[in-house]
Amino acid sequence: MNIDISQNNGSLLLNSTDIVSAFDLIYCPIERDLTKLNSSLVLNSALRNFTIDYRLKQDLTIINGMGVTLGDSIIGISALEAIKRINSQVRIRVIRPRNCEKYVNDIYYEAKKIISKIEYMPFSLRDISPNDTNVDIGNQVYWKDFNELEMHDFFMKTMGLDYKSIDDDWKRNTWLKRAIPQNKKEKYILFCPYASTKLRSIPEKHHDKIVRMLYENYRLPVYGFGISNHPKYSNVTNMCKSTRQYIEMIANSSYLYTCDSSALHVAAGYNIPTFCIFTSIQPELRSKYYSNCTSVYIGSERVQGMHESNNPSLIQYIEKKFESYYENT
Repeated sequence: MNIDISQNNGSLLLNSTDIVSAFDLIYCPIERDLTKLNSSLVLNSALRNFTIDYRLKQDLTIINGMGVTLGDSIIGISALEAIKRINSQVRIRVIRPRNCEKYVNDIYYEAKKIISKIEYMPFSLRDISPNDTNVDIGNQVYWKDFNELEMHDFFMKTMGLDYKSIDDDWKRNTWLKRAIPQNKKEKYILFCPYASTKLRSIPEKHHDKIVRMLYENYRLPVYGFGISNHPKYSNVTNMCKSTRQYIEMIANSSYLYTCDSSALHVAAGYNIPTFCIFTSIQPELRSKYYSNCTSVYIGSERVQGMHESNNPSLIQYIEKKFESYYENT
């Protein structure tokens, strides 16, 4: 696939008729008949800034929203909830990449009080109504604003909201608490060391030290999704086989230790005290509004702004950054 097309700030058109996602085309490559989605029916803030008074709107269609990871999706849905708070009657349709992991797509069904309809690409351009507000957020990782704005602010801006006027409380993913209520039966600490890429994950060589520190500090059982041989540690990965079970495990914890991952954003929704270690993305772009989160950045200019990488030299570089950090803690 042409690099210019694959990194387009928006969605794509196949044969001038069907809206498709660059992400989906990774799984079904197409070398021709692809163009950038450029329609008078569709708004795209990467091409032109706009604002929308949602008090006056009835139907909103989000094209190619809200990313292909769980964390991005949770935050994007928070922006949709802000629109529902402004106008509870607005009907929201989200058109998703078809090949996204099931555990990511599942979160949209948990948001049924916010999202009225979920559909998947390819999606016919003829089904985009001129009577709706249609917003394209395709390929967001390549957008300038995505790499410069806090993520809630990014999604709100791309939907035409004045994000600076939105209350900070609306930017803490609290819709999760209403969709999946807490049910605390025991006290435990939760350790979530893995992100969607090695670049942002905590290397396994440090897990035992972290678990030992957590147990000594809190004197509570430590549960987690990583590997550790500590006697007070339990790996609960097999207990969380669905997105809902994963969220419930975080929601009912007493404290979370994690990296730049979806767990951070879930915990914020339930106001769980959290420690998060960042390697390549500045904390203010992810945890700015999370008042119960302590964030630490250990990266540098060499990796700053990188969302993912499996480059061995960069992974080794980050591993050395982790070693230096844990030698001094």
